Amino acid sequence: MRSCRLLVLGDYPIGYGNGIGETLSDLLADWPDGDLFQLHPAHLTALPGQQRGRASAFDVPRPPAGLGSWAAAFGKPLLKARQYLAQRRLVAQAAELIGRNGIQAVLTYPVTPWVLFAGVALRRAFPDVRFAFYVMDDWEGHHTCFGLPFTPQRRAALTTMATMAEARFACSHLMQRDYEQRFGNSWQVLHKGMPVPASPAPRPAGPFTNILYTGAMNMFRFDAVLAFAEGLRQFRQRSGRDVTLTLLGPAPDREYTEGLARFEFIRTEPWVDNEACLRRLAGADLLYLPLSFEDKLARIANLAMPTKFSEYLASGRPAIFHVPAVSEVQALAAKAGLPLTLNTVDPEAICAFLARLDADGLDEAAYQRQASWLLDTEFNPAALRRRLAEVCVPCES
Repeated sequence: MRSCRLLVLGDYPIGYGNGIGETLSDLLADWPDGDLFQLHPAHLTALPGQQRGRASAFDVPRPPAGLGSWAAAFGKPLLKARQYLAQRRLVAQAAELIGRNGIQAVLTYPVTPWVLFAGVALRRAFPDVRFAFYVMDDWEGHHTCFGLPFTPQRRAALTTMATMAEARFACSHLMQRDYEQRFGNSWQVLHKGMPVPASPAPRPAGPFTNILYTGAMNMFRFDAVLAFAEGLRQFRQRSGRDVTLTLLGPAPDREYTEGLARFEFIRTEPWVDNEACLRRLAGADLLYLPLSFEDKLARIANLAMPTKFSEYLASGRPAIFHVPAVSEVQALAAKAGLPLTLNTVDPEAICAFLARLDADGLDEAAYQRQASWLLDTEFNPAALRRRLAEVCVPCES
């Protein structure tokens, strides 16, 4: 693979234990460490054994500590001032790295506004360096779901980066189309690749008894999980079947633990490393991938591409995709003919869905063929890595 001296600049390290870190690790897996540089927050580190290239860290300003309630009004302006200073330091730090190491391309994936502002300043300061802009979490959607002001300054910075970068990447096809209409230019799609697995070992026939969800429990899926749990409770009661739902991931916050406490058939298990997680996926009867149906989370749920989607496809196990009907996950599942899509938060409808699945069963061999086709056409790791490399290194120097 051709490469160039590439600086990766954003809010997480390559190989960090979240969707962004894992996606970057996969996309840059073939990039020579000698040509790879990073700038990421100082308080975050890659998972053991996942460190890549030559990494430098920048400090992330925190809200002022020790202010009494009478001084709370000063906290936000102080934080803004600290972010402005941090932005200027980041620009100077990145500029020094670019100049000293002969950086030829920058891949930037800002999540926080002041990091985006720093990226825009760098783009203007280095017109001869190629910039690739990667959006993994929709900016407007994040502001809406957290109740933050999507200010004219932030909109302008997003537009500037989207128009000045040589290449622009979205995490899904729906996001790609939305952004092309919004910014009037071309975007490509990148997400975490997964190879087509070898044929999974045959499993004994029989009714499903366990359903597995892997990942964090948060606002971006909790309403769906709560509705699914109620539907599963009704199914268990009416069928007499002892089906469990296991949530494998970081310890949920108290509000989620309390919300699920009444469902005695839900088990929570601590997070495991990626290899162990993949083994757990392959051993489940059914997998479960939920996304929120709440209006304020619509852009995130519809335009997102969850990292676990490709992992579920590669597991060899059938997955229930509990997602809005207009989401990217639904569109890809429908494109591949994957049958287990659930587009409602009505517990009665969820109960009926589970009853049909229990009565009719599933052609698992056909499911695995369809999942493998989708992996090969949409999540081929070599194709995704080549797509990124081609815009960073457009021609031989």
